Amino acid sequence: MNQKVEQALENEQFYLGSILAEGILVEEATLSMEHFLKEEHKKLFKFLLEFRDENKTINLYSISQLGRKTVDSLGGIQYLTDMALSVPSISSFKVYEKQILSYWLINRASHLARDFIQRAEDAININLLNQLIQKLTELETKTVENTMNFKELLIKRHEDHLSSSAEGLTGVSSGFRELNTLTDGWQQGDLIIIGARPSMGKTAFALNSVLNGCLDDRVLATVFSLEMSKEQILDRLIAITAGINLMKMRNPNKNFTDSDWDRYTQATGYLEKVNIQIQNENEIPSMRAIIRRSKMEYKDKKHVVFIDFLTLIKPTGFEKNRHLEVEQIILELKRMAVNLEVPVIVLAQLNRQIEQRLDKKPVMSDLRESGSIEQTADIIIFLHREDYYNPDTELKGITEVHVAKNRNGAIGKTDMLFIKETNLFKEMCTERRE
Repeated sequence: MNQKVEQALENEQFYLGSILAEGILVEEATLSMEHFLKEEHKKLFKFLLEFRDENKTINLYSISQLGRKTVDSLGGIQYLTDMALSVPSISSFKVYEKQILSYWLINRASHLARDFIQRAEDAININLLNQLIQKLTELETKTVENTMNFKELLIKRHEDHLSSSAEGLTGVSSGFRELNTLTDGWQQGDLIIIGARPSMGKTAFALNSVLNGCLDDRVLATVFSLEMSKEQILDRLIAITAGINLMKMRNPNKNFTDSDWDRYTQATGYLEKVNIQIQNENEIPSMRAIIRRSKMEYKDKKHVVFIDFLTLIKPTGFEKNRHLEVEQIILELKRMAVNLEVPVIVLAQLNRQIEQRLDKKPVMSDLRESGSIEQTADIIIFLHREDYYNPDTELKGITEVHVAKNRNGAIGKTDMLFIKETNLFKEMCTERRE
């Protein structure tokens, strides 16, 4: 077995092993059985696709339930276990897929070329060359997704405009009236960055947006919390909804009053009905798979995605430096927003250098790796609270929300009141357009 074949088989193992380890990645799979070299891998991939179509859980246990004879035809349970455990990086799932497809394309093209050379030795016939070109063109088009031509796209866009509502927002409500005035809501396909220094209230702002936006039961918000546990996020949602001091949530039986318990009960009752899901995945392929599955299951909902926060997202490749990693992550987030047609709101920390300036208000250069973020993001929003730097100020809790970039709309500022104890953001109706 030559080195290229060994590498191709290894990529197949890593690819299939990634799905066995993280079943939801099957939603991201775009290959077909013909792309695999090994017969056992073809069969395994066929079962994985069937599990996906039947909405079955994918893991080693579910595969083992196919029966010993079937499992042996896939290489045996030990082979499958080793496959799942030996994946170097699940975040490189799409890299493995690309390598498998590249090998298949080159292999098929080589076969067509050899066949042409052999046949051309027996006869000088220009039709043989034309046939080769046609077959190579067909091979190339197999790797390209079907897209609408310009006329079809124009007709669809025309229908979208005719069906648009004369009232309300074109996007998912941000949950804040003044912010909606500037953005017309979170727009599908947009990448929105919310930047601030630590402890400025980024997560609280995002969760307030989630709660307020989900007042519309047609909205489903997916929150990827990479810094806090699901339980911590849930405590914050309860504190915001109930108006309870977040510190009390650490031990309710010790700290709650009767009034707190009443508000807690009302809040949990309300939150049971809200369309929010909390996830902890920190790799974009897994996030993409979850969102795609969610859109399939809840086709009638408007979907919006929040990620807390940018620098905790694992890169899908092996870049030479952090700058290139962040650039890759930002581009993938934008592609995710566009391809899945959802607004993606990402929280980002600002550089420490802001602390050294007299004027602490954030600017674009304060974004870490600001070049790629500033260029790719559709909307950039900064949060600034004066009492964070000057405790003696009279502007207690007043947070300036600055829409510093808006590719398809207005920029401007609005003031909100941040009640840190309960994590609540309240509007003050002081929008200032720029």
